[in-house]
Amino acid sequence: MWQSPYVNTGNGLGTALAVLVVGLMAIGVVFLILGGALYLDQGTDERSLSTIPARAVVTQGSSPAR
Repeated sequence: MWQSPYVNTGNGLGTALAVLVVGLMAIGVVFLILGGALYLDQGTDERSLSTIPARAVVTQGSSPAR
């Protein structure tokens, strides 16, 4: 009778899924750390300017861009 390769190696499907989930979580943590470091590395001027889109600013007496 044919057996699954998971049974032959002694590791079940649960072990394979656990390894996959832990690996994906580790990759996610690395991306969070790198993203946070890049975000905090920006100057405060760059961060404040990049939060508001340019066309969202409406001066007095003008209509919003469409």
